[in-house]
Amino acid sequence: MAQYQVSMDDNLKIVRVVVYGALSEPLGKEIITKSRLLAAEHAAGILYDMRQATLRVPFSSWFFLPTELEVLKTGSTRSIKAAIVIPAKQEDGYRFYETVASNAGLSVRVFLDEAEAGEWLSSSHHAPPHSGD
Repeated sequence: MAQYQVSMDDNLKIVRVVVYGALSEPLGKEIITKSRLLAAEHAAGILYDMRQATLRVPFSSWFFLPTELEVLKTGSTRSIKAAIVIPAKQEDGYRFYETVASNAGLSVRVFLDEAEAGEWLSSSHHAPPHSGD
């Protein structure tokens, strides 16, 4: 079972989420909802640190998540930039989600490097998803 910590960094205007262990779909939805509500309250971006988590979520759920999860449907929580820092061994799954989220109009980007994720979150423009270069 996964555990997670959510904290607000007022200086950087970032909600930081660190997830540990095996992440199920229900817990993933809970984490996304809580972090997006907090980020909307503080006009902040979100940095999800998933490097210590193992996903236990079917690919079909990744496909439907951006259009079915309530918090991703409303303006103040939908428009939040979210960076996901991942381990390289899980890159394919996360890149799939990045593409699906982008196609649904969400500003979500996957990174292997936390510093790059922070830089992207602090930029004022919405950069396109990773192009596979």
